[in-house]
Amino acid sequence: MLVSRKLLGRYVDIKGITTQEIADTLTNAGLEVEGVDSLLQGTKLVVGHVLECEPHPDSDHLNVTQVDLGTHVEQIVCGASNIAKGQYVVVATVGAELKDLTIKETKIRGVESKGMICSLTELGVAEKFLTDEQKEGIVVLPEAKPGSNPAEALGLDDEIMDVSQTPNRSDFLSMFAIAHEVSALFKRPLTLPTFENAASGGAPTNLKITSYTEKSPLFLGKVINSVTIGQSPDWIREALIGSGIKPINNVVDISNLVMLETGQPLHFYDIDFLANQDLSVRDDIEGSYEALDDKTYTLNKGDLVIMNGDTPVGIAGIMGLGNSMIQDNSRGIVIEAARFNHVSVRKTATRIGVNTDASARFTKAMDPLSAHQAMDRAVQLLIEYADATEIEATVQYGSISYEPKQVSITVDRINAYLGTHLSEDVVMDVFERLYFAPTITDGVITCTAPSFRNDIEIEVDLIEEVIRVVGYDVLEETLPLMDLTLGNLTPFQRNIRLIESVMLGFGAYQTNTYTLVEKAMTEGFESLGEPVGLMSPMSDKRAHLRTQLFPSMLEVVAYNNAHKVTDGLYFEHSAITAKDKTSYRLAIIGQGKVFSENWTKSSVDIDFFNVKGMLMSLLDKLGFSEKRIGFSTDTVDTSVLHPYKSAEITLNRQHLGVIGQVHPTLASKHDLKDVMYVEIDLDFLLNQKRGQIKAAPVAKYPIVTRDLAILCEKSVKVSDLSASIEKASRRYLVGLNVFDVFTSEKLGDKQSIAFKLSMGQNRTLSVEEVQEVMDAITQELVSKYNVEIR
Repeated sequence: MLVSRKLLGRYVDIKGITTQEIADTLTNAGLEVEGVDSLLQGTKLVVGHVLECEPHPDSDHLNVTQVDLGTHVEQIVCGASNIAKGQYVVVATVGAELKDLTIKETKIRGVESKGMICSLTELGVAEKFLTDEQKEGIVVLPEAKPGSNPAEALGLDDEIMDVSQTPNRSDFLSMFAIAHEVSALFKRPLTLPTFENAASGGAPTNLKITSYTEKSPLFLGKVINSVTIGQSPDWIREALIGSGIKPINNVVDISNLVMLETGQPLHFYDIDFLANQDLSVRDDIEGSYEALDDKTYTLNKGDLVIMNGDTPVGIAGIMGLGNSMIQDNSRGIVIEAARFNHVSVRKTATRIGVNTDASARFTKAMDPLSAHQAMDRAVQLLIEYADATEIEATVQYGSISYEPKQVSITVDRINAYLGTHLSEDVVMDVFERLYFAPTITDGVITCTAPSFRNDIEIEVDLIEEVIRVVGYDVLEETLPLMDLTLGNLTPFQRNIRLIESVMLGFGAYQTNTYTLVEKAMTEGFESLGEPVGLMSPMSDKRAHLRTQLFPSMLEVVAYNNAHKVTDGLYFEHSAITAKDKTSYRLAIIGQGKVFSENWTKSSVDIDFFNVKGMLMSLLDKLGFSEKRIGFSTDTVDTSVLHPYKSAEITLNRQHLGVIGQVHPTLASKHDLKDVMYVEIDLDFLLNQKRGQIKAAPVAKYPIVTRDLAILCEKSVKVSDLSASIEKASRRYLVGLNVFDVFTSEKLGDKQSIAFKLSMGQNRTLSVEEVQEVMDAITQELVSKYNVEIR
């Protein structure tokens, strides 16, 4: 929240305290001030009086001026179209710093110029606060003393603190609450305005106020039949500008000022805009409606809507609808002050993508008394600054039960908790400064929290208040007693590190995608189960915890492909969540090539067999031998994966994951082709017993190799053939590689497969022994698979 020093000074005595001191003290008390800025940005600025203004001899748009700066007269060349003799202007003298500009003595088209006559834009004033005339030329001041501070002449002699909001201190959206805080921290008296019961009474009214939903427990309305629309007094305009709000007119400005003061947003309706004096709150309205920002928003059932009869006139807690704003010719107004369910307002504001000053307050815990306070303050200001008359009685629907919260504690408990030696007088002084109305009986201090301090609930809250007001420097310095421990990775973490190392070695990129996804990305392929939804999501796109990795990984490839990165292998390990269960998974996806083609014209294609090889190598590194891994095509989701280029991965004949090419139809929807995907369950994998990784010495004796080519039915699996070869080899086999698979129309339903067999023992094998093994292998294959040896 932006806090104006000038506005704060109306509610608490801060004379003699610098703005930086206030900022530092608030920060030390736990309310971080992120920065302090002046409304006018610039150094060495003075008021100047234009004594002469003549056209530049060598330009048709420049003027040469003689400007009285109080101590002397300087010649300044000015290009503004509205410069004229006799004006009082803002001058940046030589050496001044304006944003990224340093003013220097120079010559402009041969004419000497010492300084610059400034516009408000050049002085750092936001454009939304400027008139069209001020945007186009220099700022012209009312009559002022040459050489004086131009900020004072403009009413912009203010310093602004940017206070960061903490979740537990929603009261810091109210200037009155901030004034209480500053009063407590600096022991300065409050100077709050008196307005209690200003809205009580009034003439009989026909206004009807209703709520048809429990999400709006309190709704106040008041009719003021006569107001005078005009410009706000300077102090209100300056307060709004300092708070980042553009002044409009006295009535609108009063509604904004009251919101700043009390933290309770109000809405003023033009009395002629309402078809009848009947306002209600509903949450069953659907449709698209135009709001005050001239944008159209779609409302769904569940959104809180302010109704005038059957016509929506406001998105409750966020923004008005239609042309309900106060106009220059408005003769009267209807005031709305209400309380809305903060979760409902937050959901609506998030869904439609609107964040207003009102919604920022309605989405947090509010002072239960603020609605009545705001109504009283608004009526008081309208009478004083808008000539409000013909005021009708306040109409109220519902109520908010309020019981002042009392919390008790002892000084001993405070000191024991903090490790301090604070006296009873010091503690009582803190609570009195915080307006907690403390009383003490038999050593027990009972505090009554003000209505705006929603964060005070238990005794620990009081302890926190004591230490932050007294100051943390009273705490004694002590060294913590800690056991010496040796940091180490858990077995799971070591395995994850190994997986990352292997995948990075394959040339893959590690990704970290969003855990929160839309509902559609939690359904179908390899989903863990029913998704967990958030109670208050940021948007519909981030409403559920993901139950699978595939959609997120597909988005990664699609995003890179859209940015002309068509080659790449990506992996991610992450937890996925469904109701009552979680799982940790590894996903690998890629298309194109792993490495860019080099001058040797060599590269690694990302296809089924290469990705399978990477997976098998990874599993081997983790201690799972090839014999335990199986692949089955019977249970694969062929709507997501290619029906002829995909398989279920099994470990010990149990489901481990899937591997395959993404279905061409699905890939084409993302402008992709030939995308390979792998997903395995790491929880299941890493909980299985692993074999010992053994080191084998380099063979001392020759390895004998033989080629074996066979002709068999296409239905015969290479894995089955390999298993039979290994079984028949009598442990002579030390290596098996398939180096050719051939099919053709001539072969029909048969295929030709060629194996390279490597055999060895701890001695030199004879030709007869090798042939005997080969005969056993061929006999096994012929008898079991009816193959033809070629």
